[in-house]
Formats: sequence, C-alpha cells, structure tokens
Amino acid sequence: MPHNHIHQQRAAVYQWFSQLLFRELDEKQLARLESEESREWMTSLTGIPGLAADVKKLERSLAQILRRECRQLELAADFASLFLLAPPQSVSPYAGHYPHTTAPEERRQMNVLLVEQGLAARENEPADHIAVQLALMARMVGKEQSVSEQYYFLHHHIMCWASLFRDSCKHRDGKGFYPQAVNVIVRFMREDEQYLESLLMDDFYLSSQR
Repeated sequence: MPHNHIHQQRAAVYQWFSQLLFRELDEKQLARLESEESREWMTSLTGIPGLAADVKKLERSLAQILRRECRQLELAADFASLFLLAPPQSVSPYAGHYPHTTAPEERRQMNVLLVEQGLAARENEPADHIAVQLALMARMVGKEQSVSEQYYFLHHHIMCWASLFRDSCKHRDGKGFYPQAVNVIVRFMREDEQYLESLLMDDFYLSSQR
C-alpha cells in the first residue's frame, strides 16, 4: 500500500476518534454514524492487525445505541457520567491528571505544540484533553511530519497514559460505547506506535549502510 494512502488512513482514524471523544454527540453526528459510509469505514478498521475483535465489539455497541428511543439524550448522559463529573466520580480525559506529568506542565507543552501546528485548543478546552491530543496527532500525520516527530509525540504525550485512561473507562462501564471506543483507539495507537518504530528502525538501518 502506498505510504501516502497509509498516512491518509492513519490521520482519518485519529481525527474520527478525536471528534468522537471531544463532546457529547448531537443527533446530526449520530445520523452520520449510522450511514453506510460510516459503517464501511468502521468495518475497514478490522483490517488493521490486532483490531478486528475490538472493532466488532464497538460496532455492536454502536448498533445498540442507535436503536435506543432517546438515543441522543441517553448517549449524552453516558458521556457526561463517564467524562464530565469530577474524579473519582468519573474518568479524567486530561493527560495532566495522570502520574507521568502535571496538568500545568502538560498543558504548557501541548500549547507550544498546538501553536507550532497552527492549531488551537477548541472552545477553551484544556490542551491536554485526549481529543485535542488525537487531533494534534491527526494533523502531524496528515502533514507527513517526520516519523521521529510523530513517534515522539505519540510515545511521550499519549501512550504514556492512554492505557490507564482506557482501563479506568472499562472499569466504570465495561460494555458501554465510549469505553469500547477508547479501547479501539488505544489498541490502534499501540499498533501505530509499532509501525512508526519499524520505520525508524528501517531508517536507522539504511543510514548505517551508507
């Protein structure tokens, strides 16, 4: 598969999950999620190594949600109870609340990176929100920034807390839609991290042969 197509696919995955986790979904967004195009896109994720079983669970969870009578209100309530209450009543979606860093430090670093990429934290959302980090990763991939920059950001700013975030979500709501979505993006990022590592190793090998 051509590298530019892989970059487009990777950027699309990061952007899709960023939008999903940024705020409660409205009815227009839910209608897009049940479109044929959206279903085909989600099915395409099953082709990524290691993701098939988790994507199937996410698809089943989404199908159950879309059949709810008051689906938008109920899903918004799910989002609020999982992410919007103060911890420990809910799960923090902010990197700065996890052991690897502090909120002031992580937000300072993220704000610098957002400015470098021509982005801004949306609607005054703190820059260390998982959705902002995913949007930044999507931008870096879409602009085809160097593999080392992509790997550094993914490894040092997201993966260092993503598993803790995922585990907390699953502990609070083991079968819910949002924990299933978080699980898929974390699994995807783990595969993506390994992909970037392989590219770095290839570059290192080629440079050592010169």
